[in-house]
Amino acid sequence: MRKPRDGQDTRQRVLSSAMTLFAEQGFAGTSLADISKDCGISDGLILHHFQNKKNLYQAVLEQSADEYTKVFESVRESAGSPQAMMQEAMLAAFKFWKEDTSYQRLSLWSYLEGQSGLSEKEAQFTAGMAQMVEQLQTQGMINNQISPVVLMTMVIGPIHFWLRYREQFKETLQLPDALDELDEIFIRQLLQVISMISSKEG
Repeated sequence: MRKPRDGQDTRQRVLSSAMTLFAEQGFAGTSLADISKDCGISDGLILHHFQNKKNLYQAVLEQSADEYTKVFESVRESAGSPQAMMQEAMLAAFKFWKEDTSYQRLSLWSYLEGQSGLSEKEAQFTAGMAQMVEQLQTQGMINNQISPVVLMTMVIGPIHFWLRYREQFKETLQLPDALDELDEIFIRQLLQVISMISSKEG
């Protein structure tokens, strides 16, 4: 007797394979046949769940953004002061991007392929973070001389750049420390810089 299909399990298997392949090969370089072969689910069933490749790609972006935003939601719930929350958020972001490069690679491929618009979840998250920074500035808790978007970029940009090129830095500059030790030095000093910049006395 044939086992009934679990629609949610099927959908998640497709999303998992699609995320891996889109991150490795981009949207244009990945076919539904590639995804079907990787996850063992027919093209027809994939289309039944997602209608077309673009919808599947958007679903992958939304799932990735959802996993990313959950990291920050847990920090916001557990952190105390705004300064502590900012530090914990930076540490959480660094850990997330270091351990799972798929989200970074998807973002880079989207940019290279001209699909650089934010997913709905990313747009909501970005707007929420900017609003939170603005509220803290209004309350006089952090420096109000820097716009929220600039402050957010000053946090996110260096982390992405470091994780992308740290191995080349180590080799080219002949740095003696192990990569994990260099990561600790980087994030500790970045935290110090952002703390000085965002300080209300800054």
